[in-house]
Amino acid sequence: MYECRCPHDGKKLAEIARPTLDLKQYDYPCECGRWVRAQMFIENESDCILSVSSCPCGRASRKVVGYVVMMQCPKCKAFIKF
Repeated sequence: MYECRCPHDGKKLAEIARPTLDLKQYDYPCECGRWVRAQMFIENESDCILSVSSCPCGRASRKVVGYVVMMQCPKCKAFIKF
């Protein structure tokens, strides 16, 4: 699990199951058994988070892994995207 925290005081606002946007990449197992590093991109028109990867075995993958979520800290009123 990944945590979303306030940038000012570090208070935990939420827990999410996907990697945060600042990581921009994550590793997952390909069908052939190798671990592949996928890059994450944000599609601005629909606020979709796309995962793009290619394995040395020849498999290429492009899929939607989530959507951009915006939260507001109740204390400092800052907006956090994850």
